[in-house]
Amino acid sequence: MLTNIPISRFRRAASFSTGLAVLWIVLALIRTGTTFHLAPALVAVVFPVTFAYDSDGKASTRDLGVATLAGLGLALLGTLILTVAGELTGPSLLPFGGAVTESVVFAIAGAATGFVIGAVRRA
Repeated sequence: MLTNIPISRFRRAASFSTGLAVLWIVLALIRTGTTFHLAPALVAVVFPVTFAYDSDGKASTRDLGVATLAGLGLALLGTLILTVAGELTGPSLLPFGGAVTESVVFAIAGAATGFVIGAVRRA
């Protein structure tokens, strides 16, 4: 479990990231064929950044890693939901793959960025 960090801080970060994921899914379902390129990155980055800034620099690397993986998981879950619904069919910014590949790559990049920002916050 999380070490020395009240679970309320983790819940707050989870609620922000989940809210963005739900917004992304709803908008994608409403705007068929539109690719929300930065949505997976935002969903993934918000979780660890919110967690790190909410914990006043007292989050351990392990706790920050858990928050990062949770943000990545939410972004990948959003990708899965939209893929199953057939809504990730728009254009991609990447020179390879389609919108699904872009979503996965951007989610990973967002999670890595969130971890780095959170680690800098702790320093």
